[in-house]
Amino acid sequence: MALAAAVGAKVMSKKAKKLAGIDRRSENRWRIRYVKDGKRHTETVTGSQEDAIARRDVIRADIARNAWTAPAATTLAEWAATWAEQYLKRAVSTRSYDRQKSILDRHIVPALGKISLQKLTPVRINELYRQLEADGLHASTIRYVHVVLGSCFKAAARIGAVARNPVANASPPKATTQSGGRALTQAELDKLLRAFDGDPLFPIVALAAGTGARINELLAVEWSAVNWSAKTLRIEAALKPTREGLQRGVPKTERSRRTIRLDDGLAALLEAERERQEEEQRAIRCMGSVATLRSLLPDHALVFPASAVDPAAPRRHGPISKAFAARAGKIGLAGLRFHDLRHTHATLLLQAGVPVAAVSARLGHANAAVTLGIYSHATTDAEAAAATAAGLLLANVLGAS
Repeated sequence: MALAAAVGAKVMSKKAKKLAGIDRRSENRWRIRYVKDGKRHTETVTGSQEDAIARRDVIRADIARNAWTAPAATTLAEWAATWAEQYLKRAVSTRSYDRQKSILDRHIVPALGKISLQKLTPVRINELYRQLEADGLHASTIRYVHVVLGSCFKAAARIGAVARNPVANASPPKATTQSGGRALTQAELDKLLRAFDGDPLFPIVALAAGTGARINELLAVEWSAVNWSAKTLRIEAALKPTREGLQRGVPKTERSRRTIRLDDGLAALLEAERERQEEEQRAIRCMGSVATLRSLLPDHALVFPASAVDPAAPRRHGPISKAFAARAGKIGLAGLRFHDLRHTHATLLLQAGVPVAAVSARLGHANAAVTLGIYSHATTDAEAAAATAAGLLLANVLGAS
């Protein structure tokens, strides 16, 4: 056994000598040796022999291009803390900061925090992704880890803390096919709306189904965003939870700022809701509870406020979602979420032949490609209708089928 081990070590040594500037430390660990400005440097790579060779060649190329940076003592944990406080916090919303900071603290720093910035390699990052997969994390979460870590290193590269971003060459899990969620048929939607008719939630349920707006967008809509003559609804904000409580913030994307045209039914529904709230304010004023109201409903009053006493007080979506799911379950639509009204809206419009670009603009998607990616299944009926219409163009010559 000892003789075999010695022979194996000798063979390993001979193989290592064939790799200029690389020593094999163990089965999957390699030490890269190089010289810059008369100083000797080493770097350890975990992975295959090909990974070590690739890293060695990158180092040599960087030295040749004067793009090489000496390994620093700063660890990823130290830089991540600096990046989060000095860069991330100033660049994103409070909610986004909290989410990205959570990704750092829960998944990145515990696994990679002790490694210096210069020594973190794509191979080691890929090992983290595989471990997170083994731990049961969803592919979308791991891809978000990839995004956060990439942003962290981009900032380090901008200030010269690292020569290149190792995350750029890492390979997170492939994104799973996006799903819009559950979409009701027209008959199911009719059944749902009848079940809510007369319920205090009916206006917001109907508006969600008729516009495709997200619930946090609807809860941020002020009466001033309704154009009664043009019959439009302007989406320009979204409610977001912060440490200080609910606040009106910017929508999900820039395209989320949009104007949605209302049909006569929805416009009448909103008008009736406005009149109901004005009557409510008259009753409150008569009781003397709100002595400082300058008008029955100021322009900044919310369409769906948390309190009649303060029409500008934002309302939490949790109780609405819970009550919605409970009522849907009672009529045989168990598991239906409030957000599924958005998917129902998009699916039924696409199946009715409404152009994808129009549906995309109505939903506030970044572009039509996003809409197609989520709702490609909903275009089947529309494509069949298009084929039938196309056949009619040639019917006089080919004959109608």
